[in-house]
Amino acid sequence: MKFGIKDGRLIGKIVTIMFVLGLFLGVVPAAYGQVATNVKVVLSDQGKALNMSARIVSNSLMVPYQDLVGNLGGQISWDSKARKVTITKDGTVLELTAGSKNATLNGKRVSLAVAPVMNNNQLLVPLRFVAESLGQLVVWNNAAKTATLREKPVVATKQTDGAVNQSPAKKTGGVVNIYTSRHYGIEPVFAEFTKETGITVRFTTGGDALLRERIKAEGKNTPADVYMTVDVGNLWLAAEDGLLQPISSSTLNKNIPAELRDPQNRYFGLTKRVRTIMYNPAKVTPTELATLRTYEDLADPKWSGRLILRPGTHVYNQSLVANLIASYGEARAEQIVKGWMANKPKLIDSDTRILETLAAGGGDVAITNHYYMGRLLENNPSFPIKVLWVNQGPNERGVHANSSGAGVTAHAVNKENAIILLEWLSSPRGQKLFADANHEFPANPAVAPHSIIAGFGSFKEDPVNKSEFGRLQVDAVKLIDRAGFK
Repeated sequence: MKFGIKDGRLIGKIVTIMFVLGLFLGVVPAAYGQVATNVKVVLSDQGKALNMSARIVSNSLMVPYQDLVGNLGGQISWDSKARKVTITKDGTVLELTAGSKNATLNGKRVSLAVAPVMNNNQLLVPLRFVAESLGQLVVWNNAAKTATLREKPVVATKQTDGAVNQSPAKKTGGVVNIYTSRHYGIEPVFAEFTKETGITVRFTTGGDALLRERIKAEGKNTPADVYMTVDVGNLWLAAEDGLLQPISSSTLNKNIPAELRDPQNRYFGLTKRVRTIMYNPAKVTPTELATLRTYEDLADPKWSGRLILRPGTHVYNQSLVANLIASYGEARAEQIVKGWMANKPKLIDSDTRILETLAAGGGDVAITNHYYMGRLLENNPSFPIKVLWVNQGPNERGVHANSSGAGVTAHAVNKENAIILLEWLSSPRGQKLFADANHEFPANPAVAPHSIIAGFGSFKEDPVNKSEFGRLQVDAVKLIDRAGFK
């Protein structure tokens, strides 16, 4: 088919009309980008989310400079004629101009990936460039559509005159290889470690037992420098199999309490995971709640048909039972578990689904790890289930707290970098990133927990050394089998 000049003009008009319609209908994005209504910007150090009209331009998150800089404690000067903003903070000076990819940082020209844009008489600037120039670390969680800002750490170095100088963390470079069963938010944590130290993190994920067997099979040729688990019992097993080596680190000894460390310093707990009772306040009366104080109270016949548990084959419950053995002896622990089974609990192999089932009225009480509640509350602050810290009486030992941690493998090629990683993860900065990513309690007592789980209230935990969960794991599995806790 042939087209003449008039036909070509007609087609051109049609294309123009379609483009204009596209702008209105959203088929063609506007020059200032797509509205990012579901994006959150969080200041981690201040514990608050910023209310900003963010937009995404060419995969870059753009935000109003006034909101961002004001919350970071900077000063601004706006030149309306030139459409240029000057930002200053602690000796840092930034200049950005609408429509220009050329910015200046302390007088030096910097090329931006995306130019600042005007939207409703507001200048939108690239969040990452501005925040990082003002001393922030920016962690983007694509699944949650959240940009988290944290102050960059500094380390103290002594000058020749004896004064202390604050300078950015030294970049050492190299790599560290991790075998890990953790899969909750580890990527952004490792990315920040790399950004601060220059050490590239390579990690392989899998089940705890599978990774241990792999390290055994690889022997001296294993690429693994660090073995990281979700349960301290697995760390104990790895250490007893000779897969981990003792390390000497005053930093780790200072940051991690003794009860969270292996007595021979072969592994270190990095977060705490509390396994306790959860209940539906709409179905548990105040009178019943007053009698619900311990794990053994769930063996009371009143909870028959009302209890939900995870199967006994799961390592979380195996460690809990090991804790009961360590605290009360095997006979008493078996009596407690058999009491649970006598109440014919509903077994669901997912803590999240257990809590959702409670909320839907499919049960009244359950035992789960605390951080699953933290996740659900982050997505839905009105989630109706409540946390009950057990064993809190003056004569009671305290709630069961397990630990997620790591150790350096016996044949680590990058041993120095592995130790640097563990020390960084035990530091206040590393702890906030690592623990907050999954709403776990920091192992370092100097670090405050995430505000959501802090809202659960303070608690006393069983002082038993966590290595007992590994030492007694075989006994716990046998007890679970005898009790019919499948």
